[in-house]
Amino acid sequence: MCYKRSTGKWLPSFREITFAALAFVLTTLAVQAEALVFHASESGKQTLDQGEGGGNPFASALIDIMESPSLTLSLLPKALRELTIQKSRRFQSADVPATVPQGNFVLIPAKKGERRIALVMVVSDYAQSGGAQSLPGARDDAMRIAAALRAAKFNTEIALDLGLRAMREKLREFASRTINSDAAVIYTTGHGVEIAGTVFLLPGDYPIKERDAALASRALPLPEIAGSLHARHANLVFYGGCRDNPFAQ
Repeated sequence: MCYKRSTGKWLPSFREITFAALAFVLTTLAVQAEALVFHASESGKQTLDQGEGGGNPFASALIDIMESPSLTLSLLPKALRELTIQKSRRFQSADVPATVPQGNFVLIPAKKGERRIALVMVVSDYAQSGGAQSLPGARDDAMRIAAALRAAKFNTEIALDLGLRAMREKLREFASRTINSDAAVIYTTGHGVEIAGTVFLLPGDYPIKERDAALASRALPLPEIAGSLHARHANLVFYGGCRDNPFAQ
């Protein structure tokens, strides 16, 4: 500690302030739950835009599961994988986390006083891409998923057909709100590409004719989306897009 003669009071030194700030950061990280990412399909595989329920079978499976009377986080991976296989008639097999560190967290029903927030960020209109087909099922899924999340007591926002910059701004704003939340969810879909293990979500104006050359500057990596979750007890990302690489063909 430093002693200031004019007041006779002890004042913290720069070193002590630095240690205090570091301790605060470490404490914050310690209470943040690991972000769990659920994919609609396995690596290298495609997903359906029109299936049972009018959209992606992965979305339909998630909606059905969230209508359960009770559900802990530990039960979600297996249930979502099996139901996605069933609803897609084995076209899709959801890729789910192998371990669930916060498995005892109760997704349904919500506990009184819990802070739950969700963002449904979907790209469906690809008219400005120069070749990619639009995804009407994705738009339908945005509304269906949002309704299911609200029923599960998540304060839910829909972000539909945003450009890349707007999506990043939305994620930054959402990230700041997750810090004071008990549970946070992002559901996202649109055209997706997976290269070298990284999934990229393509905005509606992604220049398809540039193929994969524009991914680094014009697409949104899925790890960046998952990095926007900082809730205390449960951080979940549900990605409904494809994981193949059509640019390689």
